[in-house]
Amino acid sequence: MTMDPAVAPAGVNPMIPNTARIMDYLLGGTEHFAVDRTVGDTAFVNWPGETGGIEGVRVDLHAARDALRRIVGHLAGECGIRQFLDLASGLPTMGNTHEAARAVAPGCRVVYVDNAASVAAHGQYLLASDPDTLFLEADFRDPEDILRRAAATLDYSRPVGLILFGVLHFVDDSEGPRRIVDELLDAVPSGSYLALSHFAKDDADTAMNAMLTEMDKQTGDAVTRRTRSEVERFFDGMDIVAPGVVETELWRPPQGASGPRPLPMWCGLARKR
Repeated sequence: MTMDPAVAPAGVNPMIPNTARIMDYLLGGTEHFAVDRTVGDTAFVNWPGETGGIEGVRVDLHAARDALRRIVGHLAGECGIRQFLDLASGLPTMGNTHEAARAVAPGCRVVYVDNAASVAAHGQYLLASDPDTLFLEADFRDPEDILRRAAATLDYSRPVGLILFGVLHFVDDSEGPRRIVDELLDAVPSGSYLALSHFAKDDADTAMNAMLTEMDKQTGDAVTRRTRSEVERFFDGMDIVAPGVVETELWRPPQGASGPRPLPMWCGLARKR
């Protein structure tokens, strides 16, 4: 089921495909238009991996979203976190952070951030009746601006769950990804948490390397894949939560979980001391 272009939210062009809406489609959502389905059905035919193609993309997206749900559920449950800041979030649909948190602890506050104006407009439309959420149009590379504006919803005297899923691999080393992490952590108190996922580095994976190069040409979003140890360094000075930095499907999977193996993406959670 797709959205009717005649009722597109203000600021959303239903005739131009959008990455966040394409992801919503591939995850099985309904917040997308026919143009997004068309691109989603054709753009990933050569996607690498054990499954590959469009079904392989779905496997990868679901693995990442399921890991996000498990981590957010753990934070809201066992850790008692009641407020979250989710950077480069995409659309707040299909079990995204506010839904995952409130499934465990109703009343959690969530601020979403995306740098695409159309995504922010769509997100604001979806959350318009929810006083405990905020959707900001902002660049995750500017934590100072984000933190200032998010203060309308978040209380920085209380622990915050910082969510950087699928974010830092868009920041190469010359741009200072550690600076982004440090600025965010400096603003929140002890007992806050940092959760992230990140494309895993494998120089021998020529098919994935070629796909990411092509994505860079088409979108301008270059991806910097990193090793496990490089991703672990984002958690320097923090207490990493078991099982550590692992592939997404291995972060506390439900008992008996099985299925196709997604492309390798690191996932981890750590607590600020």
